[in-house]
Amino acid sequence: MKIVSLLRLALTTSAVWATAHFASAQNIWLVDPGTVAVTPSYTQQWYDEFYAGTVLMPLPADITQRTETVRFDYGLAPRFALDLSLGYTEVKFNPPGANFTRSGRDDFHLGLTYALLEESATTPALTLRIGGILAGGYSVPTTLPPINPGDGADGIEVSLAAGKAFAEHYAVYGELGYRWRNHDVPEDIFGSAGVSARFGGWGFNVGYRHTQGLSGGDIGGTGFGTAFGFPQVKEISKFVEEGISFSDAGGRSYQLVVGESVGVVRNSGRATVVNVSISLPFHR
Repeated sequence: MKIVSLLRLALTTSAVWATAHFASAQNIWLVDPGTVAVTPSYTQQWYDEFYAGTVLMPLPADITQRTETVRFDYGLAPRFALDLSLGYTEVKFNPPGANFTRSGRDDFHLGLTYALLEESATTPALTLRIGGILAGGYSVPTTLPPINPGDGADGIEVSLAAGKAFAEHYAVYGELGYRWRNHDVPEDIFGSAGVSARFGGWGFNVGYRHTQGLSGGDIGGTGFGTAFGFPQVKEISKFVEEGISFSDAGGRSYQLVVGESVGVVRNSGRATVVNVSISLPFHR
């Protein structure tokens, strides 16, 4: 049973949350062979408090980031799908008497997903994705203020994703992965889990998303600004996310997702994130 439109999740601190959020569904229920799904999306996040290490610090003004992204999913063959994401991102911080802006081409993501198991009445869908990351064209700061659009590093990531429909209207989903990047950016373990429901053309989901840096220093800690900068800090982010979607008779899907940072995070903002997207399928 294909339930691609059931879970359109569309951001991690900085621009990665949007890409990772949406990918949770597409990495489980793959598009059919010969089909291209084009998903333009707009993401905005903001915060006026951030954690330097694990110490919560107030800011004199909001830090805001907007990201416009287009994701392409292509059904390469039975059990195989390609995905590609590219976009533009901008961060602004305007405290009294100052104006800081950093912007540029967002990180480029390319991945290949293989369906280890196809969903049936008794088994979940289970997929393996291997992907590459090419650093974006934005500038990367090494000192305060904390307005980095991304980490400015190339890398690879691998993840397992699973999902299962049950009781006609509902589904559960989850993903667990590992990310490595160059330029001494710490390795990450990332994961998500949630539940979704569909009634007619309307879909709803609620979930949790966690990214855990495995090493690195703290903002303002020993060596910060000299031995290392923002890309090398240890980031921990935790988001609760809620989404609503609508699918029309032509197979187009319209999504709104809101994420809220929860709990004590590390070297990350206490952010609110809003994403809107439209998914457009094109069949061969």
